[in-house]
Amino acid sequence: MKNLSVISISIIASTIMLYSSLSAESFFVSDIPIQEGGRIKPLDSFARNQSLAFYGKRKIKHENLSAIDWLLNLFTHPEKGLDQKVFNLRNPEVVNALGLTWTNNFHKYSYNELFPGIEKQLPLIREIFEKKEVDRDVFESQLVEIYQNVMKFREIVSSLSCLLPLFSVYDSDLATNLHVEPGQLISYAHVMSHRGSLFETSQGIITKPESEWSVSEKEIALLLYNLQQTSSDDFAKALKIIPPSKNDSSGLWLSPWELFDGRLIEPHQDKIIKSLESYLLARFENNIENQNIALSSYKTGLISHVGKKVDFSNLSKERWLNEADLFTNSLVFYLLGFILLGISWMIKPVVFKNVAFCSIIIGFCLHTLGIYLRMVIMSRPPISTLYETVIFVGVVIVLISLIIEYIRKDGLGIFIGSISGSLLHYVGFGYAADGDTLEMLVAVLNSNFWLATHVTTIILGYGTSLMAGLIGHIYLIEKIRVPKDSVRLKSIYNNMFGVTLIALFFTLFGTILGGIWADQSWGRFWGWDPKENGALLIVLWQLMMVHMRLSGLAKPDKFALGMVLNNIVVIMAWFGVNLLSIGLHSYGFASGIAVNLILFTLFEIVTGFGTYYWAKSKNKVSIRSNN
Repeated sequence: MKNLSVISISIIASTIMLYSSLSAESFFVSDIPIQEGGRIKPLDSFARNQSLAFYGKRKIKHENLSAIDWLLNLFTHPEKGLDQKVFNLRNPEVVNALGLTWTNNFHKYSYNELFPGIEKQLPLIREIFEKKEVDRDVFESQLVEIYQNVMKFREIVSSLSCLLPLFSVYDSDLATNLHVEPGQLISYAHVMSHRGSLFETSQGIITKPESEWSVSEKEIALLLYNLQQTSSDDFAKALKIIPPSKNDSSGLWLSPWELFDGRLIEPHQDKIIKSLESYLLARFENNIENQNIALSSYKTGLISHVGKKVDFSNLSKERWLNEADLFTNSLVFYLLGFILLGISWMIKPVVFKNVAFCSIIIGFCLHTLGIYLRMVIMSRPPISTLYETVIFVGVVIVLISLIIEYIRKDGLGIFIGSISGSLLHYVGFGYAADGDTLEMLVAVLNSNFWLATHVTTIILGYGTSLMAGLIGHIYLIEKIRVPKDSVRLKSIYNNMFGVTLIALFFTLFGTILGGIWADQSWGRFWGWDPKENGALLIVLWQLMMVHMRLSGLAKPDKFALGMVLNNIVVIMAWFGVNLLSIGLHSYGFASGIAVNLILFTLFEIVTGFGTYYWAKSKNKVSIRSNN
């Protein structure tokens, strides 16, 4: 056991040391700050979100490309990007409507394949946009989604075309006016920064017929034509990577193309543009050394302007968090713990149970580190969105499970922790698939004090309530399996009753704190909001079960059934009320979960009552045999 503890501590320590090694001095292209969704995030997060929206995953798996490499390839080789199969179409009806062929195994298509079909369907798409979202069927919703993705993709592809080395000038006089060597590749941005001299040079060809142009004048005309063609990309404003002027009170960052709309380019913006231009040229030429020099120059120019307004260490942390994928690795250790526990029931119970316990500890530490980093990055308590409640409830249940296992040492805590941690990770992954999980808060939620008290407390109540329900399941199963083992049954019942009291405390206290917050935010303590009613129902149900048990109206097996059914109340209060899309708590709206809620409710009812009556029948048989 000591060796296993050393191994566990070593793995945890190495992870923490790797995280601690992050330095504000190190800077990668994936750390470039971009403003999206109301916050500053690393370019790596932006790339992953776009890959998720188009491809359905946070990396281009069939080409083994990371999201950031895929995005940079789009910037430097846009013509290849347009032929890359990155659009995931899930509906054969949509594929057929776009004039494409549905394949059984690979439903990925390129921009160039999709765009002709999108153009033909524009009248239908306009009709769909006139409908409310709730009135659209699956086909219409998915057709609109692919249209929006195609338009967004085209915008991203063109976002840095103004910085790409697309033109070359061979005329020596023109090259001198543009401050380049003859034959050197230059960008739209470079030409526009010397447009005064170009304008003067081009005046002579305006009044001449084309047949009288000299070789030099023909090159000027070609350059002007290329500039005009490139300027058609000026709609591409998705990449907000240029900080605004210090006099700009809006705080809105700019895209490179926005700097060429006639406004005065400030010195810091010019330096950033030149650094990005140098980086793209170096990447175009596959020159690693020049890429690093350009990135260093970029960071220097950015820091000189934004100062401490951008936390570069947080950008590095978020990029590291993306790469480490702590929650997936945590899930692996939870599943490993469950498998090892199963093996311990067959051979060498002590050894495999200890290894399983260490596996759950490692999973818990990775889980906790992931939540901690999210808190640091967003500078707020761990719970503010529906996704964050899921991952937080998971870590709470696993923590309590570890405590139970440390006390009992019989595998019960390992079983509860591995099952609960894994299931809640899977639920969390479902919500993470919607996009960026580090979202900015709506104004009414943007209060660190109340997020740290009411929200955390009520979510602790959800977690401990679900754990009490899971122990209720285990009690009923054990009542069937070993009906005569009164010592074991009483021990499990005591754990269940204790966890229920803890759950009652947190849900009651959290509901009261919520009322105080509501009074301060909205001027009333209670408003019969669906979320408030859900919290109240949990409290009333648990109070009812505790009173029934203490008064003798409910024996342990009936109390266990009551806690199993309490899971339904908790899940409806947690997720179900979001289906209503009404009330002051509608910020947690989630669509598409109705079927899952129905299935969960049916599962709890069937397994709860099924095991309860089975346990009762086993108990009757046991009594008869004793008589």
